[in-house]
Amino acid sequence: MRVILIEEDRFAEVAQLMHAEAISAGKNHFLRHQAGNLTEEQLTAAADAIGRAIHFHFVRWAQSHGASCVPK
Repeated sequence: MRVILIEEDRFAEVAQLMHAEAISAGKNHFLRHQAGNLTEEQLTAAADAIGRAIHFHFVRWAQSHGASCVPK
């Protein structure tokens, strides 16, 4: 088993980066083409929902290990 140490101050930064990446993925031309005939608003809402779900689970996991996940 490997141990990966993340400084507590970095948890909030990592959470923000993951959310930003989900939003960025929603703007990806290839993904938009694969999504079919969704409107721009629907694609943006879907990307935001995915980002929020990722953020929720990451923060919940980090907090279960004692991290605060609050930007300082």
